[in-house]
Amino acid sequence: MLELNAFQVDTQPLMVAGLRSEPSNSKIDRPVVVALHGWLDNAASFIPLAQHLAGGYDFYAMELPGHGHSEHRPAGCAYHLIDNIVNVLSFMDAIAPEGQVILLGHSLGGIVASLVAASAPERVSQLILLDSLGPLTDELSNVLPQLRKAVRKATMLRPSNMTIYPTLEKMAQVRTKGVGLVSLEAARLLVERGAKQVDGGYCWRSDPRLMAPSLLRLSEGQVEVLFLGIECPVLLICGETGYFSDYAMLEKRWSYIRLLDKHHVPGGHHFHMDGDVEQAARLIDHFVEEGRAT
Repeated sequence: MLELNAFQVDTQPLMVAGLRSEPSNSKIDRPVVVALHGWLDNAASFIPLAQHLAGGYDFYAMELPGHGHSEHRPAGCAYHLIDNIVNVLSFMDAIAPEGQVILLGHSLGGIVASLVAASAPERVSQLILLDSLGPLTDELSNVLPQLRKAVRKATMLRPSNMTIYPTLEKMAQVRTKGVGLVSLEAARLLVERGAKQVDGGYCWRSDPRLMAPSLLRLSEGQVEVLFLGIECPVLLICGETGYFSDYAMLEKRWSYIRLLDKHHVPGGHHFHMDGDVEQAARLIDHFVEEGRAT
């Protein structure tokens, strides 16, 4: 069981926040795990999983820019998927400048973790993906329509557009029906970390610009090339009723990864919060232990 507490790290130029396990006074080297949450979630999404993981990790649930308590990108900047690679590597440099880390990512966090593992293979010893197997892609015929839609939408997003909720409980109730349906208990965890008080009630801390559509998506061929660049062992865990419940959807992406161990567990997209969390934790512990033994 891992107890998580808040932290902040100045990675230049952005301050990154999140939750981490208690530092160890032992001189024994412990695996460093960097966990990346899903789109519009925050580090609290890993609290249930951490409660079932074995001890012996330096566990960091990092909040991506614009999420949770991490800083927002400066005015005039957008949230491009690829930009997260540098942010995660800067964070890794701050906490483990001389060693490799284990990357664990849920949904968007898994996509980012995959890109980091592909772009800096010498920094990642193992990759763990939770209901995540690469980014959305576009056919050539949709590149221009997607760009036009994204540009129009970007001009409409303003902080004043953020919904204000009268109570935290109401906010949690609405979140149960949001991206990746979650239980009320899981929603309360996300709200507790992700809400801020404003006039009239509460709103999310996350940057409204995160809601903007992608200006440009990768092609399937580009995803294949990137995934072929992942050199470390990969553990993929999907929820039986999550986004990847259909094996047919997975087979093409599976073929891109050289060293893949794959499983389905009971639960939906957020199975690491309100599905069979214990089984997911056992799979992760076993995967990490196997990696340390080799």
